[in-house]
Amino acid sequence: MTSDAATLIHFGTSSWAFEGWKGIVYFKDYPTNKFKSECLEEYAADGRFSTVGMDLFFYQPPGEALLAQYAKQLPEAFKACCKVWEQLTIYRFPNHRRYGEYKAELNANFLNSELFIDKIINPHRKAFKEHTGPFIFEFQYIKQSDRSVAEFVADLDRFFSKLPSEFPYSVEIRNKNFLNSDYFNVLKKHGAAHVFNHWSYMPRISEQLKYDSITSDFCVARLLTPIGMGYQESATTFEPFNELKQPAYDMREDVMRLIDIAVSNKVHLFLLFNNRVEGCAPLTIDEIRKMMAE
Repeated sequence: MTSDAATLIHFGTSSWAFEGWKGIVYFKDYPTNKFKSECLEEYAADGRFSTVGMDLFFYQPPGEALLAQYAKQLPEAFKACCKVWEQLTIYRFPNHRRYGEYKAELNANFLNSELFIDKIINPHRKAFKEHTGPFIFEFQYIKQSDRSVAEFVADLDRFFSKLPSEFPYSVEIRNKNFLNSDYFNVLKKHGAAHVFNHWSYMPRISEQLKYDSITSDFCVARLLTPIGMGYQESATTFEPFNELKQPAYDMREDVMRLIDIAVSNKVHLFLLFNNRVEGCAPLTIDEIRKMMAE
């Protein structure tokens, strides 16, 4: 790995507390029921990783106490990529019992800047600022009958214009039809990054790179599930996440291309690997690092 790559490329995983990684990442004995709350320190000490995905924040925004607990486990300058609470990124709640009385209803807090600053920015500013890397706004698939591309782009423009500039922001979409110049231009206008996702029903990263898609001085890639394979099927296929079961060679080639572009343009690249993309995220990272060395 060149010196530029070592500085610019940040490897991490979408989450970190997996029992299947014992003997791969984790070697300490943890007290009963303490593994999930205490293993981040051992993760961050593993030389493979220089970032981590805080996917759990998607379901509930973290308070200051939880953020402070995680901050104590991270070394200086170690950045986390924090998912933004879904209550801010869902346009219409899915028709699922988890959403109770709101299921299938429009979300009144979609891209509510005041709520984002209150529930997300302020706790991070107070307890986690040193470790806050890119915030990730993950937008689930939005029906075209609910929101057109132009309307979604206008929503992003209004929202980002109201946010403080002290933190980096990134956007992950699950709509192929949203990939156009207007979308990338509004990200560039606000210094936000596109999240390159290798996900079940999105085009390959190499296709996403055909646009003017490097829109900031950093970018994010999330390697999530095999293209064409749904979330539940991938979980069943790859659990307990302790070995590589299905190498995704196209994904690896796309990641290498993204690394080359990031290094050439001196852009920081946060790479977040999910167990469901090949079977074991840390071992996938090992394979990418071997490709870089070669």
